[in-house]
Amino acid sequence: MRPASSVAFVLAALLALACPRAARAFTWEACDADAAPFKASEVLLAPDPPRIGEQVTFTIKAAADRDVAAGAIGMSVAFMGTPIFEGSDDLCAKTACPIAPGPIQIDYVQDLPPIAPPGDYDVTLKARDAAGQELLCVVVHFSMVPPSLAAEGASGSGSGGGPRGSAPAAALAVLGVPEGRVAPSRRLLAL
Repeated sequence: MRPASSVAFVLAALLALACPRAARAFTWEACDADAAPFKASEVLLAPDPPRIGEQVTFTIKAAADRDVAAGAIGMSVAFMGTPIFEGSDDLCAKTACPIAPGPIQIDYVQDLPPIAPPGDYDVTLKARDAAGQELLCVVVHFSMVPPSLAAEGASGSGSGGGPRGSAPAAALAVLGVPEGRVAPSRRLLAL
C-alpha cells in the first residue's frame, strides 16, 4: 500500500468511527421488580430512536396495588455509563391522581438538549409516594441520534443501510474515494 493510500485509509477509518451509528432498538427492565409495589408491564419510547434537541416521551404502563394521593417521579440519566442528569417532577403531573388500585399509565415527557452527544443512554424513572416510599422503578436503555440520522430512516437495526448508506461509505465519500474504488479486502465494515 502506498503512503498516501495508507493515510487515506486511516483517515477513513477514523471518520467511520466518529460517525454516528444507526440506533439500536430500545429495551427496558424493572429496577427492583420484587420490591416495588407497582408492577410495570410495558414501557414505550416515542420517538424511537430519540432525537437530539427534540422531545421524548416515556410511557409506563403498570398495575397499582394501592391508593396513592400524591408523590414524585425522579429521572436519572447516564450517558455511556456515566451519570449526567437527575431531576424530579410531581407524579400527579404525569398520571391521574389520586391513583387507585388497578391499571395506571405514567407519561414522562422530556426535552432533550440540542448539545446532547449521540450514543447510548440509560434513563431510570423511579416513582415514590408522598412519604418517600418507592412505588415503581424502570430503566430504559436506548441510543440517541442526531435529527438528520433519524430522519434518514434509522431503523434501530444497526445495519447501516447498505454500502453507500453506511458510516464507512460516507467517510470514504468525504475523502473523495469513488464508490467501488476500494478493494473488497480493504473496505471498512459498517459499525
